[in-house]
Amino acid sequence: MWISPVGISSVICAKILGVAHLGSVMSQLGLFIFTVCSGIFIYQFTFLQAIYFVFVRKNPFKFWWGLFQAWMTAFATASTAAALPITFRCMEKNRVDPRISKFVLPIGATVNMDGTALFVTVASIFIAQMNNIPLNAGSYATVVLTSTAASIASASVPSAALVLMLIVLQAIDAPVQDVSLLWAIDWFVDRCRTTNNMLGDAYGAAVVAALSKKELQAMDQLNEEIMENEKQISMATKDISEEESLTGLHKSPSATSNGSRVEVAEEIIVENSMDEEDEQLTALNPSLA
Repeated sequence: MWISPVGISSVICAKILGVAHLGSVMSQLGLFIFTVCSGIFIYQFTFLQAIYFVFVRKNPFKFWWGLFQAWMTAFATASTAAALPITFRCMEKNRVDPRISKFVLPIGATVNMDGTALFVTVASIFIAQMNNIPLNAGSYATVVLTSTAASIASASVPSAALVLMLIVLQAIDAPVQDVSLLWAIDWFVDRCRTTNNMLGDAYGAAVVAALSKKELQAMDQLNEEIMENEKQISMATKDISEEESLTGLHKSPSATSNGSRVEVAEEIIVENSMDEEDEQLTALNPSLA
């Protein structure tokens, strides 16, 4: 763990020293960072906002501002999974149903890696162009499809996309050793694309909540009816038990011929006879006869 920075730095330095035209490569890396960040932020502030406005019919930038704390957490940690608790809290503040957010966000943190797919696509084309490898329409389609499929398998940990790039570079016959050039800049680009992944999950949950609004209301109404019925049944049971206690009915078990036990109502009736009382008084006092 302690010597890993030394090893990574050695790999980067060896690659830099092996570059023939260092100035042009650095300028290409600068353009690469600009291209990736431009694509990420255009996607965040244009496409995601348009999708939210079309389906939810609310101000998308107000929703984004409510997610700013989660956005900063994702940028600082470079991990969608690490920012997940903050994202849950921000979604509650934005009044997204918790039943939807608690279902969509964990799945999105595992599967939805749109920022990673964008980065892998641009990086693969960048390495191919740096090595003067011609790409036709089929090669571009291969890069897009392979990057999208590989991003689904990406883990929610920092710099996981660099491992997936090996799959895409092998698909277009590009040198895989040039991936080490991107280690020097991935610490920054990784944070930018992680914010894209987190926002994609949050906006997806908001769209699902908007499309499921009627179903959620019907579910809430059904739950209220069930609770009301249970309340009425409990009140009726309570009234019946009170009536039984007032009438003096007691239930005692009785055995039948087949050995089963049933409960029968047992009622005790006490009657006082006037004739018996007169006879007792005459026996005690004969003068009254």
